[in-house]
Amino acid sequence: MKYRKSTHLAGVDVEMIVADKGKCILTIQDCFFDKGVNVSGNKTDGYFINFKEKVKPMVVNSTNRKTIANIVKVKKELSSVDSRNIGNWNDVAIELYFDPTIKMMGKVTGGIKVKSESPIPNISDSKALDLLNSAKTLKELVTLWTSLSVSEKSLPSVLALKENLKTKLK
Repeated sequence: MKYRKSTHLAGVDVEMIVADKGKCILTIQDCFFDKGVNVSGNKTDGYFINFKEKVKPMVVNSTNRKTIANIVKVKKELSSVDSRNIGNWNDVAIELYFDPTIKMMGKVTGGIKVKSESPIPNISDSKALDLLNSAKTLKELVTLWTSLSVSEKSLPSVLALKENLKTKLK
């Protein structure tokens, strides 16, 4: 399998990297959409990633694109819309693994998946809660809200307090 002719990253490539290094963590160099790309002998339209490491490019399906967008949203503190813009994916490290349960055209074939990170990072909400609780007016609340990071705004406790204060300060 190591010497087969494939043009793009495949599950076996990821498995070999994991066997060799313990994990398959790659850094995105660039991502693009193209039509009629030769993917191991088949003309394919789709999204592709080139990595900084010396590995083949990867075809990115919609599930993996959503996962990468969530990672980019947190790591680069972008909005949901901006995190889906593939131009913002450069320099982001992702971890790949082989999932043997992946289906293609109704058959179990296995495939590459991007390991998802929690879209809500493990951060404390205390600073954000204290800051929002200091608001005396609705205008102050808006100003304080805009000063929070995307990660802090994503925390359920912070969102709930903001909504409560919006009603209370009216």
